[in-house]
Order: sequence, then structure tokens, then C-alpha cells
Amino acid sequence: MSRLKYVLLTLSFVSSVAISHCFAEPVAAPVNAENIRTDQVLGIRTHSCGHVIHLLMQTRMLRQSGQVGFGGAMYNPHLGVMSKPGDLQLLCVSLISDACEGAGPIYQIQLQNCSEIPVGNFRVSVVGACGQIQPYSPTAIVTVPRIEAGAVLELQIQLPLTCLAIYNPAGAAVEFNTLIVAIDSFDELIECNEVNNILILNRSEIAPLVVEETTVVEESIETTAPPAVDTAPVVEGGVSAPAAPASPMDSIDLDDLDLGEAEQTAVRFR
Repeated sequence: MSRLKYVLLTLSFVSSVAISHCFAEPVAAPVNAENIRTDQVLGIRTHSCGHVIHLLMQTRMLRQSGQVGFGGAMYNPHLGVMSKPGDLQLLCVSLISDACEGAGPIYQIQLQNCSEIPVGNFRVSVVGACGQIQPYSPTAIVTVPRIEAGAVLELQIQLPLTCLAIYNPAGAAVEFNTLIVAIDSFDELIECNEVNNILILNRSEIAPLVVEETTVVEESIETTAPPAVDTAPVVEGGVSAPAAPASPMDSIDLDDLDLGEAEQTAVRFR
């Protein structure tokens, strides 16, 4: 094959791949709970989880090689040496509500931006699997528009209803028993730690979300009446004499009473 023909065939292949990608339906479209329910009613097949499979393989290779992520400093020819890349960390997963007859389970995902700058426009994916993940295992995807530096973010994601009817190798429809959760699931951010972005959880071991109740303690001011004073006189022998009834004359002090000088003396003879 001549070199010119080889170049033409290569260009033709690249052009066909580019055109197919232009018309292909994007799998990175944000998915929320309402879209999931609409897809279930319309019978639309679940989104592909190939990006999560790729992230699982990449994480496994990093662990095998003893690495965790990008450890060096980033370099930009226009800005020079930039600071060390930050990190997104998947903290925990909790159950909000379990699956029912008409809807899949809802989970709360808690993650933290362990970086010095805010980041955003990355995806979070959850996948329900029956032991082994498949390219079209039930998947839900949400987009995080922004998370501030050092902030903790909580997201609620609902799995499609198809997670309750996954066909196993024997051909029987069974419920999912494994939950795979991935943050930055399309690997769009450069991080110093890539292995803390994904968790594989046993469905039965995911604890329900515990909401802490705040108890308001009201301080009550108690008013205590002064103790009654017994004013009854005590006589010899320890026996109290009965108290005399109060009289208006008791409040008059004869020593302080000013009667004035008598101007005349009245004498009466019989």
C-alpha cells in the first residue's frame, strides 16, 4: 500500500469517527429524578455506564502501580508553573428512601472539595448492578455546577426503576445488590488523588440517613415566695402565745406624738 493511500484511508477513518460523534446522543447529559421517571414511562433505555467502568479500571491500575493520582505541579506555557492540583473526595453514601413499586431508591451522596479553588461542571454517577457491572447497568447521572473550596456538598440521586429487574446469567430478573458511586465520573478534573472518587457498596449495608433533631431547652424562671415569719410571742416554756389581732392603734408611737402647749386651763367646780 502506497504511503499516500494510507494517509487518505487514515483521514477518511478519522473523519467518519468525528461525524459519528457529532450525531451521536451525548451520554453526559445531566439526569435528575424527574427525567428518570419520564424515561421509565417512555420506555427509554438506561444511560450507558461505560464511563464508570473506565473509571473502575483506571482506579484499579493506579492502585496496582502504587499511585493515587497526579502528584506533580501543573504547567501552563502561558501562565508558567501552577499550584498542585486539588482533590475531590467521596465521603459517604446514605439511603434516603428505598425502592417502591413505581420508583427506584434515592441515595444521598456527600463529597468534599479538598482544593484551594472552587470547581464545577463535573458529573456524579450511581450504578446499580447485580454482582457484576454491565455496560447498560441502570445508571443515573447528575451534574454539579459548582462547589466552593473546602466545601462539603450533599446530592440526592435516584436510580432508575430498571434496577429492580436486572437479568442475571440464569435469565431471571432480580433486584440489584451492588451500588457503585463515582464522583467526577467522566474524569474531567486533574486531581492529586484519583482513587478516592469511587465506592463499591453492598446494597444491604448502606445505612439510612439519620437526621439529627435539635432540642430547644426553654429556661423557666421560678418565683419563690419569701418564707412566712411567725410573729407570735414566745413565752417561757416554749409555748407560743396566741397572736393578738391587729389594731390601727398599734402603729401609733405615743413618744413621738406632738400635742402642742395648752393655752388655757379649764377648771370645773361642782
